[in-house]
Amino acid sequence: MKELHLRKHAMTGISYMIPYVCAAGMLMVIGNIFGGHTIQDYRAGFSIPDALTTLGGDGLGILPVFISTFIAYSIADRPGIAPGFLLGLLCKANGFGFLGGLLGGYLGGWVVNWLKKVIKVPSFAEGIVPQMILPLLTTIIVGLFMEYVVSIPILALTNGVTTLLTSLQSGSSVLLLGAILGTLSAIDYGGPINKVVFVFVLALMTQGIGAPISTLISASMIAPFGLTLGYFLSKALKLDLYSQQEVDALKSAFLMGCCQITEGSYPIILNDLLRITICTGVGAAVDGALTMYWNCASIVPAGGFFALPGISNPGLWLLSLFIGSAVFAVLLQFLKRKPVEESEEDEEVEKELDLSSIKISG
Repeated sequence: MKELHLRKHAMTGISYMIPYVCAAGMLMVIGNIFGGHTIQDYRAGFSIPDALTTLGGDGLGILPVFISTFIAYSIADRPGIAPGFLLGLLCKANGFGFLGGLLGGYLGGWVVNWLKKVIKVPSFAEGIVPQMILPLLTTIIVGLFMEYVVSIPILALTNGVTTLLTSLQSGSSVLLLGAILGTLSAIDYGGPINKVVFVFVLALMTQGIGAPISTLISASMIAPFGLTLGYFLSKALKLDLYSQQEVDALKSAFLMGCCQITEGSYPIILNDLLRITICTGVGAAVDGALTMYWNCASIVPAGGFFALPGISNPGLWLLSLFIGSAVFAVLLQFLKRKPVEESEEDEEVEKELDLSSIKISG
């Protein structure tokens, strides 16, 4: 069935997402470079770097909304936009993250198409079906499913992660704790698992235990750095692993990775999610184990390379990041596959957003 073409719809969402992510990410990068901080109270005053940092951070924060909207649109045309947007908001509010936005977009689009086939109304009411009935019913059906079904495994997973980290905190295996922290910090690319780990390590930092937070910082940078090293290694080994679109995406992915922003890597990650996630988990585990072993404690909670002045043993922290990224890059040579170039006969053109038929009566 046409609506089950997962990759086509993901690529449509990504094509709209790339300039959005680059713009929001670069706003945050520029703001961080000039010492900007997230604005907590606008009435207290703020600087231009603060405004840029806040705008970029808020933009990246609604990424689940963005990807959910355009995947649902790709599958179901304009009737998918409203439920995709609302389901993305639900994912953001519940901490389901980017992958939750993907799921919401697919489910929303498929349910809209299913409802198109089963809903029958008199001819005089046909105009309100795409405008009101389809978006409303889809949002209710998929929203309730995600709220009461999808949330169960996610909450169980986050609670399990908290219990695991708490039990390991009192143990003596620094390497094991570091490997687990690194893996959990990286494998969902800023999603709910990463957020649970962040809360845990932030609490430790307030108690004067700074190595776990520095582990999260470096592990969150493994994907963009590993993909970048993997590209240069593949060129040296004369392996054709990256498409031209992926090479172009690497430019912003690396720069954003320097600031601990993973989103620039999504266009590459989503082309081969399982294999790249395996590379991410292994590389982040190595990085986390080394960071904890060398006690690279941090007194700042985030920032990528901009956190270096607040990290003890910064040289060893950089070395652990490089080693973890190198492990990622080597493993990538065995696992990654270049995206298949579709022939002209089979090529599925990304859906163009056409709102020309929308009429507003007054």
